[in-house]
Amino acid sequence: MKFISILKDGHKFDELMKDGPALVKFFHPSCGHCKDMAPHWDSLKDKLKDHHHRNVNVIEVHADTLPDIKSDCAKNIPGYPTIMEVLQDGKAGREHKGERDVDALHDFFLKTFKDTEGKMSGGGSKRKSTGTGKRKHKSTGKRKRKSTRKSTGKRKRKSTGKRKQTNKRRY
Repeated sequence: MKFISILKDGHKFDELMKDGPALVKFFHPSCGHCKDMAPHWDSLKDKLKDHHHRNVNVIEVHADTLPDIKSDCAKNIPGYPTIMEVLQDGKAGREHKGERDVDALHDFFLKTFKDTEGKMSGGGSKRKSTGTGKRKHKSTGKRKRKSTRKSTGKRKRKSTGKRKQTNKRRY
């Protein structure tokens, strides 16, 4: 695992993405949110020391280098900071939408880059279903039934058998 800052040469990013997946932060130094997040990003390095055997790079990319990057993930960055998984060959994976503190970033890393027998597998966005599609209730172990009724979100009133009087006349 390497911690890399790309501040000038965007083409280096494309070279790094040939090696394997990465956790990437796209940022701009004048962005207030980026300034607030910077100490958390730096603390993430300490939290990830136990995961040094993983084949995942942690990269921060300056916004001014985006025009030099050819990888698909660098196109259409919605704002700064943007934290995302980048798959091998530069394709965008999962984007982090949670808090920007060190614990949330660490959790995102662990969920996205799961360790399998010492090898890393990026690709949290390509999940396969292994079940039958039917879920079981946690406490009873019985299958849940799918409701076929369309929910309106409103409770129906119990009928009293009497009609509601209105001011309208019936003819």
